Amino acid sequence: MRGLGWSVVLLGVSWSPVTDSIEHLSLLADAVEAPGWELERALVHNQRAVLHNLELDVSLADPHYASNGFAARARTAIDRASTPWLSLHLGFASREVRFDGHMLPTSEPLERSALREQVIANVRTVQQTLDLPLLLENLDYCPEGAYEHVTDPAFISEVLHETGAELLLDLAHLRVTASWQGRPVEALLAELPLERVREIHVSSPRPLEGDAEVDGKLDDVHAELEQVDLDLLRLTLERADPRMVVLEYRAEAQCLQEQLGVVGALIGRRFRGRAYA
Repeated sequence: MRGLGWSVVLLGVSWSPVTDSIEHLSLLADAVEAPGWELERALVHNQRAVLHNLELDVSLADPHYASNGFAARARTAIDRASTPWLSLHLGFASREVRFDGHMLPTSEPLERSALREQVIANVRTVQQTLDLPLLLENLDYCPEGAYEHVTDPAFISEVLHETGAELLLDLAHLRVTASWQGRPVEALLAELPLERVREIHVSSPRPLEGDAEVDGKLDDVHAELEQVDLDLLRLTLERADPRMVVLEYRAEAQCLQEQLGVVGALIGRRFRGRAYA
């Protein structure tokens, strides 16, 4: 086993109004993860923050992604959060996107090689503005066009190799992608550069409702963890050494607290309060 017991694994939770309702949250989690547009709300209880994305309707395929004051906005948010790293979505396939439950393309998806070139160029530009690690998150495949190529483990591996960025491995996203590709999730996991995993997201997808066309396909809904999710996390921890596992669940306070306890026990969480390693 590589991960369990070899190093300290911290426990994080994604920010939501539900986390705000939990008294003494720092006793349950080491950090709150929040995007730039919710950062001030996430810091209201003086909880240590991890910064995940700066803006919403943006794509690494946009040649202007890192312009128009990006560096200043990034540094301001990084300093405000005292975040140990910045993570960004590794996508999207279109230069212009719009969020509506998931990302929808508002421009044509790029061809694979052009997309790869533009994503790598933007990642390198972002890295030049930072003095802390950059993580890229694997996405969950959706068929509308914004997720072409970017969920392919080979594409992810190429971008990470070319840029030296690290991986934020979202296991629910991986399960969703596997369901659309008709492949075992373990096969996709094996094709990723797990030695680059610094952070893991855990939540549970659910089957899409609809006709036979979507039968067996999953949707990323951040539901309560099931045994299959815990088994996948345990398998991943045998192959990777993340610094943090972040629970993405936002529905109900009591369930959130219980889920934090389950994940904390699985990763062998050792710290209480605002300890940070």
